[in-house]
Amino acid sequence: MRLSKSRALVTGGGGFIGHRLVQALLREGCSVRVLDIQEGRLKGTRDPNLEFVGIGDDPLHGGMYDRSTVLKAVKDVDLVYHLAINWDGHSWRHTSPIADLVDVNVRGTLNLLEAAKSQGVKHFLFSSSCAVYGKANTRLVDEETICRPELWDGDPGPAYGIVKLTAEKLCLMYYYRYGLPVTVFRIEVVFDDEEAQIIGNKMVKEVMKAEPIEVVEGNGQASIHVDEVVHAFLLATRNDAAYGEVFNISNPITFVSDRQLYELLIQLTKSKSTIKQVNDTKRVDAMVESIKKIRNRLDWEPKKTKKDLIRAISRSVESIVQSG
Repeated sequence: MRLSKSRALVTGGGGFIGHRLVQALLREGCSVRVLDIQEGRLKGTRDPNLEFVGIGDDPLHGGMYDRSTVLKAVKDVDLVYHLAINWDGHSWRHTSPIADLVDVNVRGTLNLLEAAKSQGVKHFLFSSSCAVYGKANTRLVDEETICRPELWDGDPGPAYGIVKLTAEKLCLMYYYRYGLPVTVFRIEVVFDDEEAQIIGNKMVKEVMKAEPIEVVEGNGQASIHVDEVVHAFLLATRNDAAYGEVFNISNPITFVSDRQLYELLIQLTKSKSTIKQVNDTKRVDAMVESIKKIRNRLDWEPKKTKKDLIRAISRSVESIVQSG
């Protein structure tokens, strides 16, 4: 699909994935409107085809939660890429009450869907998460796997997956009931050339303090490069093979066990931490997401390797150490 001269709205355009998607759409010749409460990673970006809506709003009452703001954002656009979520940032350890976070995210998604339906939007693409699977009964999960986010006990917490799954179902309802073309992407944890979100400050500082580390045998996860996520969004845009579909976006060859990850962190920080590996089947949460469906339907294929992920982890650790 040629995107030149299309008009697109990107919610959460200042975020990790959002800002790369905005930049890609601008390169394709789109006019892009960003709905976000802050410019984030787009700060300083100026382009005659780029417009911001909602900057400076109250995160729990403005932005996508506010109907008038949403109507202004959706007016006259062809495409909606819904990436926004209020979950108190990258740490996932939210401080706002879950009731408020559920309220703003579910209501915000409904506001966007209703506006998209009334404005005749041609395609609504939603950024979900592999967190919707929660604790699965199988190590390999595909889009037909039963989702049990309520059983998840790690970051970002069960409520995050529940909110994402609820939003997915709302999107699909608007497709089946109202004919709004929608596509849902379940995205694994993301990295770029300089940052890997598979690790955080807490993990690095834990190792730097030489604290003993306990890992569960078999635990771990894969990642996906942000540019490959963006590529999937662009491939799906106005592609009727993507309408009404849910796709996993992951890169199984990047899977790294928790033990491997902590061994790398110890090496990079020259830490004296020791690792104790325990065998506890009740605590094994590792999954690998099948990408067979998106390969077959959209001809999408990740190109990055595990070495690319390790380089990103190394640069993340270096940045965290330097920042103190």
